[in-house]
Amino acid sequence: MGDIVNFPDLDNASIEIERAEAFKQAVNELSDFLKALPLNHEDNDRLVALMVRNISEAEKGAFLQGFSMGYEFSEY
Repeated sequence: MGDIVNFPDLDNASIEIERAEAFKQAVNELSDFLKALPLNHEDNDRLVALMVRNISEAEKGAFLQGFSMGYEFSEY
């Protein structure tokens, strides 16, 4: 691997995840569905937190898998 990426400011380096329109639509549908459920405020908040955690873990896993695949591909 011969290319080196120099980040000008490592303290502020970040990877921005863009959401596809289909993802946004699915979130809106899920939100509408949740509003109709007979959940109290506490249970609703817990459910939303669990869903956010689920999505975050899936995104991390997908990113790491893609990064690993890219690295392995660069070795060829």
